[in-house]
Amino acid sequence: MTNVMWAKILGVVLVLVGLFGFFTGDMLLWFGVNPVHNVVHVLTGLILLWAGFGTGGVHAKMTNIVFGIVYLLVAIVGFVNVAALVDLLALNAADNWLHLLIGVVSTAIGLWA
Repeated sequence: MTNVMWAKILGVVLVLVGLFGFFTGDMLLWFGVNPVHNVVHVLTGLILLWAGFGTGGVHAKMTNIVFGIVYLLVAIVGFVNVAALVDLLALNAADNWLHLLIGVVSTAIGLWA
């Protein structure tokens, strides 16, 4: 998978999940959501779409690395249960595992694709 393709795919998924989250209440499948969490997904998705489509792929590699690291940090914060961020974003265990997966995959693609 290329950096451009990953940025495009993840960007589309995050925007859709963020928008859909506004209509689901407190949960989206097994994942905790709230308006702040949804806005974060939409914004991160838009940045990834910009990196994948809008820059001709020039920024896709660095964007994937940065987002991978950020998602890894968010996963760690969720697992450690830092109350301020967990409460702000309505994180639960399913979110933490998904953020860990996204962080690992995004960082790996960013570094080695």
